[in-house]
Amino acid sequence: MLPTAVALSVLALTAGGVDASAGASSTGRSQIRAPREFSGITWLATAEAGDGEEPQQIFLVCHDARDDYAERDLPRLSIVRTPVDTDGIIVEELDVAFPSVPNDLESIARVPGRDEALLVESNADGTDPDPTIYLARWDEDLDIEIAGAVPWPRTPEPLVNVEATAVTTVRGRDYFVYAERAQGSDTTRINMTRLWIGRGGGIEFGRRWVSVSFTAPEPPDARPASGMDIDSRGNVYVSSAFDPGDLGPFDSAVYRAAVVRPGGPIGARLRPVRPPEELARSSGLKVEGVALVDGALPMFISDDDEDYGGLLRQLRVTRPGGGT
Repeated sequence: MLPTAVALSVLALTAGGVDASAGASSTGRSQIRAPREFSGITWLATAEAGDGEEPQQIFLVCHDARDDYAERDLPRLSIVRTPVDTDGIIVEELDVAFPSVPNDLESIARVPGRDEALLVESNADGTDPDPTIYLARWDEDLDIEIAGAVPWPRTPEPLVNVEATAVTTVRGRDYFVYAERAQGSDTTRINMTRLWIGRGGGIEFGRRWVSVSFTAPEPPDARPASGMDIDSRGNVYVSSAFDPGDLGPFDSAVYRAAVVRPGGPIGARLRPVRPPEELARSSGLKVEGVALVDGALPMFISDDDEDYGGLLRQLRVTRPGGGT
C-alpha cells in the first residue's frame, strides 16, 4: 500500500490542494482545491495529543468512483485525520489492491471491536449484475488490505442505491444493517440480518431479515438514508440528504432512527424511534456518512458536496439518543 500524505494547504494534486498552475499566474496567487468527495466513513483510531490539546481522530473514508474510463484509476479509499493546526484536515489517498475494480463505494461499516470493516458497493442504478461487499482489515500502522469479497446477499427488497450500512454486535453475534437511499420518497426501510466473518476473510449473511420503516421529517424531498452508524447501546443513527445537483443547494439532517435489541427470530430485533429524534441539521451540506468514535459520541459526518468536494466535520449533537 502506498499512502500519499495530503496537507490541504500544500497539496498539489487534483484530489485537493494547491494548483501549481494557478501559482504561476500574473497575480502570483495560488489556488487551493477541496479534497475529493467523501461518500462513506468509519472511525479507525484516536491519536493522543499533548497537554491541553484535543486528540486527533482518524477515519477511513471511501470515494464513489465508478468503474468506467474516466474514474477507473481513481483511489477508492483515503485516511482522514482531524486538524492539529490551521492547515485543516489531513487526507492520505491510499493505493489499495482490490480483487476487482470497485464501482460506486458509498458506505463503510466497521465491525465493532475488531480492526475490520465492510466496504459496500451501492448498486447505484440497480443494474449491476454482481454488486460486491469487500472486507477491509488494518494493522496498528493503519495499513489497509482487502481480506475478502462477496456478492451482496439476497435482500428483502430489490437492491438499488444503498448508501447507508452498519454492523452491530448483540450478545456476541454480528448483524449487518442497511437502508436504501430511496430517492423520490421520504420513507425507506432499515433491514438487518446475521453476519459471519471468518479469520480467512470469508463473509456470510443470514437468510432471514427483520425490517422497520424510517421516514425522514426533514429536509423536504431528501434521500431518507444517505449514511448510518450504530452505537454500542444499539442506537441506529441515519443521515438524510437533499441533493438537487452538483452545485446544490444541499441540506441534511441526522436522526436517531431505530434501536437494536436482543430477541426476535434472528436473535436481534429492530425497534423504530417514532417520531425519529433529530440530532443535528446541516444546511448547505450533503451528508453521506455518519461515524461515531469507538461506538459513542462524538459524532462526525463526511460530506460529498459534488463539485464543492469532500468535508469532514464533528456534529454538535443537541439531543443525544436516550438508548431506551
